[in-house]
Amino acid sequence: MGWIASLPDRLESSLRNVLNRANSHEEKYMDAENASVGQLWVAIAQLNQKVDTLEDVVQAQRKALNNLDQDVNVNQHLDKDLEESLRRY
Repeated sequence: MGWIASLPDRLESSLRNVLNRANSHEEKYMDAENASVGQLWVAIAQLNQKVDTLEDVVQAQRKALNNLDQDVNVNQHLDKDLEESLRRY
């Protein structure tokens, strides 16, 4: 996969990490009708697990922040910060 090496460094590193994690389940997806598609689904499932974990952490942090000060609307501040961040990119 020479094309991977042509990616920007951070993207290449990220992709290699995803592939390495997915390859740890090779014996499972090799039984799929199309092993390449099976590998992709394994990688997607692993990334989805990470997203779910991050969402749980964010929800816990929001709850904790909302409990600290009832006058602070955490969602409003997060939305403004996100909007500002997206404008910069």
